Amino acid sequence: MHTLNYKISHYDILKQTLKIEAIFSSVTDPALNLFKGKVKLLNFECNCKAQDAGPYIEIQVTQNPIVFSYTVQIGTPAKHGFYGMVSHDLTAFAGEQAFLFPTTLLTSSSFTPSTVIKEIEINYNLKQPICTVVPFKKAETTSVCESPKWCHAYELMKSSYIFGHLNVFEATVGSNTLHIYYEDTLKTLDEHILNNMVNLFKYYAEHFKMSHHHLSLVLLDIHPEPILGGCGSHIICASFTPENLRDWQLLAHRMFHSFMDVKLPLSDFHMPPQLWLTEGLATYYENMALNALDKSLQEKLNLNIAKEFHRLYTRYLYAKFKDPSRFSFPPMAEKQIRSAGQLEFLHYTHAPLVVKYIEDTFGMSEPHIMLRTLLNFSLCEPFSLQVFFTKILGQQVHTFARHFLFGDDTLPLWYLKTPEHFTSQELIDDLNYFEYMLYSWFILEDPDYKPAVLSLDHLEERVTLSKHAAFNFASPHIENEVKTYSLPLYYLLKTL
Repeated sequence: MHTLNYKISHYDILKQTLKIEAIFSSVTDPALNLFKGKVKLLNFECNCKAQDAGPYIEIQVTQNPIVFSYTVQIGTPAKHGFYGMVSHDLTAFAGEQAFLFPTTLLTSSSFTPSTVIKEIEINYNLKQPICTVVPFKKAETTSVCESPKWCHAYELMKSSYIFGHLNVFEATVGSNTLHIYYEDTLKTLDEHILNNMVNLFKYYAEHFKMSHHHLSLVLLDIHPEPILGGCGSHIICASFTPENLRDWQLLAHRMFHSFMDVKLPLSDFHMPPQLWLTEGLATYYENMALNALDKSLQEKLNLNIAKEFHRLYTRYLYAKFKDPSRFSFPPMAEKQIRSAGQLEFLHYTHAPLVVKYIEDTFGMSEPHIMLRTLLNFSLCEPFSLQVFFTKILGQQVHTFARHFLFGDDTLPLWYLKTPEHFTSQELIDDLNYFEYMLYSWFILEDPDYKPAVLSLDHLEERVTLSKHAAFNFASPHIENEVKTYSLPLYYLLKTL
């Protein structure tokens, strides 16, 4: 068994680059494969012959120890702003941006320590040692992970690594601990806001029946774009604006992942065909968990959870009927999907609505039935989606699976209609925002992808056209349901 030693230092602060030096001792295999993943690798040097092999760096083991170094780019554009940052005052990144881990570590068993790797040590030689927030922290400048399992490797990859000048607020919920680190420049992050974050933490601790969970939130200012510094099971880092509802939803989403990854440390939930379920639950609870915020904050945020699900369902119907060639696929097809855009739609629009429908239909007498059932599974047995859904749906499981898991029937959430949720202008504005999201998902894989641009004038034209249109976007029954659910949406779909 060998040890992995990494040293991280600044390479060029102005260019937001880090240098990583690594030593692998006593590698007995003839070759060592390092997984690149999301690492923006700028160069690579090794004392053995190495070559770039797609998602891997392949090293021919001709001597021991293996010594290599490389530089990585931090602060790259990402879904919610910029992924990480390096400055004179603050360094924040995720492990998956910096580390080239051996594939033997990333594919190790969920519960059995690696038979190849004895220890991982990370030394931080950075210029902001005032406050250090890192996983497996042994000292201010060192992390040590002994006898790593898959869950430890996943934590090292997903976790935040933060170095800078930060304030800290600590709260205890039963035997669980929440640390909130934040920058001085977040002037609106007062005690009321901090206590509401504790409320969110308490909500999940109670629903997951968690004990001895230790979570650190690192809240950053906007620099000048929002920053995501990584989301692990014990450390979450992101820019945060207390007045922004979407930031609270993202925080609730990431907290869900934190609790689930600690309670159910299984690789199964991070790969198809179970990943859609994990993300669907996280997106469902990013809304439901906000019930834990006090009423005064909910009012300031203009929070209406019913409206948020209405928004999701409207987007789902719009995409599904506007472009069925892209968006008509069942959740259980996840393993065959190669389009990143389709996966985004499945995980963050379609899947949470599957959860919503099950909770509203089968969880009337037992709220949170999906989460409760999930937590009752034995970690000693392989997780089975069939057993999971059978426990919830009983005799209706085969019918439900045929229509909504292995089939792509329209989810019948028509009851989410509430007239005051969206005016025609709000509908247009939200679908334009959704069109931009779709564009950001698909443009990298389809350079010809063009987003639609909707307007009220455009809608009025479509109302006139639809009265004479022969185009049918769905069966007469479904079209009538859409028309009753949202007349403006019906007119948009009728003339696409």
